[in-house]
Amino acid sequence: MLEIKNLTIKTRQPILKNYSGNFEMGKLYGLVATNGAGKTTFFRAIMGLIKYKGKIRFDGQDIQNEKQNFFYFETSAWLDVNLSGMDYLTFVRREWNSNADISVVVSYWEMEDYIYLPIKKYSLGMKQKLIIAMYQVSQARFMLMDEITNGLDTPSRALLFSALKDMLKQGAGILLSSHYNEDILPICDFLMTLENQEMRVEKL
Repeated sequence: MLEIKNLTIKTRQPILKNYSGNFEMGKLYGLVATNGAGKTTFFRAIMGLIKYKGKIRFDGQDIQNEKQNFFYFETSAWLDVNLSGMDYLTFVRREWNSNADISVVVSYWEMEDYIYLPIKKYSLGMKQKLIIAMYQVSQARFMLMDEITNGLDTPSRALLFSALKDMLKQGAGILLSSHYNEDILPICDFLMTLENQEMRVEKL
């Protein structure tokens, strides 16, 4: 379980004040907020990429000692365009000590024709499929997905939602953000709304 206690985040402006909450394994939490409200900053705080006040623990341990249980890839801008998709999938499988079958994941997203090409040749949709494939290959216990539906067409979104359901069945916890609740509402167990430095949580 991911446990957050008295979390306060302030960058150039206050983002969140004294938020406490627990995230259960096998559940999907959808986070909705407008641009600039702090969704990405919240994710960065959980992963220890920015400073914050409060406590964040996973299975009773400080999260800084539990990073191997998490997977977070914020944006396609993080991708090195000179590497290939296979380079990334192979790296993730090794570093997260995963036993995932990369070929199955590549086939799932129909990436066979370009997975060995440098990422500079990828479209936005191709990059997004690769990022989702990285989550699948990691087999991490907790997934943080920031605007994961970006660049996906309708068939690809259906594949994403099916993949998320499989991850949940395997016991993973998922925190997924979006600008629009209609994007993620059908698959959420809990809907979270970040507004005016407050986090509201609704069980669906």
